Parts: sequence; C-alpha cells; structure tokens
Amino acid sequence: MLKTTKSTALTGTSTIDGNQVIYLSANITSESAGNTTMNQSITNDALYKANLKECRADVQAFQQSIWDAEDAMIAEQADA
Repeated sequence: MLKTTKSTALTGTSTIDGNQVIYLSANITSESAGNTTMNQSITNDALYKANLKECRADVQAFQQSIWDAEDAMIAEQADA
C-alpha cells in the first residue's frame, strides 16, 4: 500500500545592510502540522548583537510564515 506525505519547506534569512545574520528553516508535513521542525542559525554574531530588535522581528515574521503554512495545510486536510 502506498502512503504519501505532503511537506512544505520554508527557508529565510535575516540580513542587515546586505549581510546575512540569521539563517532560518522549517519543515511542515501533512501528518504533523503543528509539530513543525524549525531551525535557526546565527551566522554573524556581532551583527546579531548589534541589531537584536531587527533580527528578532525577522524571526517573528518567519514564525508567522510557519503558522500561516500550517493553517493552510490543516484547512486543506479538513476540506479533503
């Protein structure tokens, strides 16, 4: 029996003056929407510390993107 799983991968970067400060990634699967894997890697510690407010706003915006994708996936499952 074939079983398939739909997944959505999201990636993002937080940049300051054209320099990457944070790399973000997430994976959402149809079986575990709401149990998403998210990774955050600070790639420029000095810029991160100097720009905490902007960097944290970017992380928060990325989190919202994850929630939006989860909501869409859950709604799609409900319609199926």
